[in-house]
Amino acid sequence: MTTAGAARRRAHRITTDTGVLLRRPFEADAAGVFAVHGDPSVYRYDPQETHADVEYSARFLAPILDHWAEHGFGYWAVLLPAGEWQEGLPGAHAEDGARVFAGLGGIRTHTLAGRPVLNVYYRFAPAAQGRGLARIVVEQSLALAPLVAPGTDVVVRTRPANAVARHVAERAGFLDEGLEPGTTDMQLLRYRF
Repeated sequence: MTTAGAARRRAHRITTDTGVLLRRPFEADAAGVFAVHGDPSVYRYDPQETHADVEYSARFLAPILDHWAEHGFGYWAVLLPAGEWQEGLPGAHAEDGARVFAGLGGIRTHTLAGRPVLNVYYRFAPAAQGRGLARIVVEQSLALAPLVAPGTDVVVRTRPANAVARHVAERAGFLDEGLEPGTTDMQLLRYRF
């Protein structure tokens, strides 16, 4: 098995030493996605993106699942040990154990100014924020990126007002490049290998 193949296989399920689980999402995760993405406070900087219902979340999840099928990596379902957040929605997969759905995060292929990049994404339920989940997602994404797409830059795209997302990226070594070319409302941070 190639290094990239082994990395893709490993990417399907990562458990941290604190019990946080990053795993390939499934269609059954639509309810968890809606529990997070249906909360307007999650989309404070993009209120129009708030999910209206679980069917919307299922449609949102479909291209994420397609990316996994095509590339062998993508955005993970991020689950916390249930003891850390008792009100959270239990994981939808039999192997989730006693974990609750906290959100989505990971890397996915993207094109920026006509060039391929890997886009890092992280979005979590408000009650799950402040627990280092974004840091975990960014670290795991940066570990995976050179194995699945050698030489490809990794970017974080966020609204300029989202200081927390920028802070997480900058602490991981991303450089703030200002506004994304061609936009007036999207901050671009880049990590070069």
